[in-house]
Amino acid sequence: MLHQVNIFVHVLAGIVGIFIAIVPYVSKKGGTVHRKYGRVFLWLMAIVIITALNGVLIFVDRPFLTVVTLLSFYSAYSGFRVLKTKEKGFEWIDFAVMVLVLAVAFGFLFGMSNANVLWHSSVVYYMLGYVIALVGFDALRFFWPKLISNPKFWLYEHIYKITGAFGALISAGAGTVFAAFEPYNQILPASFTTLWLVFCLIYFPRKNRALFKVPNAVSQ
Repeated sequence: MLHQVNIFVHVLAGIVGIFIAIVPYVSKKGGTVHRKYGRVFLWLMAIVIITALNGVLIFVDRPFLTVVTLLSFYSAYSGFRVLKTKEKGFEWIDFAVMVLVLAVAFGFLFGMSNANVLWHSSVVYYMLGYVIALVGFDALRFFWPKLISNPKFWLYEHIYKITGAFGALISAGAGTVFAAFEPYNQILPASFTTLWLVFCLIYFPRKNRALFKVPNAVSQ
């Protein structure tokens, strides 16, 4: 019974999160609506992640989804934190999260043979590598603290990571719900979210270059 409730909350939060995420994309960047619904999206992501961890740790259901949970969690967390760290740098909580994510990623990597992986192993390895690379990139940023203060840098990083979390949410949902259509249930969502990410990285910085005061922006 509790397992079914956990699944229901997980699915509901994920579906609502996908639709809520649309609002920050279409609203004025940096405005009240953008910030408000951005926070709502992050809270919904937190619910999705917590319920996913419940499924893995408590109900021992589909442990291979650990890697998707890690990717979604760290992308969303780091994408939000970049708005804070661009001014005051990393704090101990940021390093603690990095260590935790890396520990879980490597733990899953070494124990993957016993993880009841339902997706193709190449997809899982790719996501694990992506998570490790993302954390590694943030760790390297510690040695170049002035880099993040550049609007051209933090703006792109914010878009990249939050959109990455949004894409992971869509891919995980489609990959699980449409499991009978493998591998298209993985390929098509990944292709769509990649194209959407590229569009966001090109369109939004150009459209909002005056608002974010991005220097030397490329003219349209």
